[in-house]
Amino acid sequence: MKDLRNENVNPFLGFFLDCSMFAVVMEHCSRGSLQDLLRNEDVKLDWMFKSSLVLDLIKGMKYLHLREFPHGRLKSCNCVVDGRFVLKITDYGFNELLESQKAPTEESPPEDLFWTAPEFLRDLVNSRKGTYKGDVYSFAIILQEVVVRGPPYCMLGLPPSEIIRKVKKPPPMCRPNVAPDQAPLECIQLMKQCWCEMPERRPTFEEIFDRFKIINKGKKTNIIDSMLRMLEQYSSNLEDLIRERTEESELNVEKCHQ
Repeated sequence: MKDLRNENVNPFLGFFLDCSMFAVVMEHCSRGSLQDLLRNEDVKLDWMFKSSLVLDLIKGMKYLHLREFPHGRLKSCNCVVDGRFVLKITDYGFNELLESQKAPTEESPPEDLFWTAPEFLRDLVNSRKGTYKGDVYSFAIILQEVVVRGPPYCMLGLPPSEIIRKVKKPPPMCRPNVAPDQAPLECIQLMKQCWCEMPERRPTFEEIFDRFKIINKGKKTNIIDSMLRMLEQYSSNLEDLIRERTEESELNVEKCHQ
């Protein structure tokens, strides 16, 4: 873990042990998690902004897998965002730490299992080990969160326990419904392939990286450009508002003189 160094992987700094409290120390990211960012309605996210965050996630996972390091716990709350809006993957290696401490396997509430691949829902004992294909499934669920800017399966209107039951025991296959106008069609097709029921049919993160670059038409997604466009739009809206208020004031002054 200490040797992993990548712009999109939150660096492992060490362990903390005091008064029987054991903790992993990692870099603080001031924007919180991706889940926090998606739920913050004050932050406007256009497709360029969203795709920049997704690309960061893909690059981080591609690096971990190239270093033969499956995550096993990938979800939106384990993706953190720093002050420059760069997404970094965290909580990697946590399963191995639990195994080394011989920590008992605790039953998770259904809503915490939304990112867990169906093959692991059927075998929770081995779910801690994590696999490359299991991480790809988790990525697909995060992609749904980013695209619709809502929790996993939010469009189905079903209780979490029922969703997990359906995912665990197909047919029919239970997955989120994403409208075709919410993202580029190729992105939705990629998402569906990543959450395929058969693990061997899911692409690798190298393949996902190559395809996502094509989805963005080969352009390097730039979060700064995206933010500048949003600031320009905000400035334009503000100018229009000031102009309207000025005109209203002038009309009121004329009425007073009359």
